[in-house]
Amino acid sequence: MSTVVICALLLVAVFFAVRKLYHDRKAGKTCCGGDCPGCSRCAPTKKFPER
Repeated sequence: MSTVVICALLLVAVFFAVRKLYHDRKAGKTCCGGDCPGCSRCAPTKKFPER
């Protein structure tokens, strides 16, 4: 019985995590950390030193 409860809680947590990612993506948000200097999305917002 405890295995079923733990699995149900895990499924609920995964469901809400995926749902949040989906809604954030629809709203134009991403989970990008912005630490990639070669990323085209991050380059205009960050200033990188010239090499």
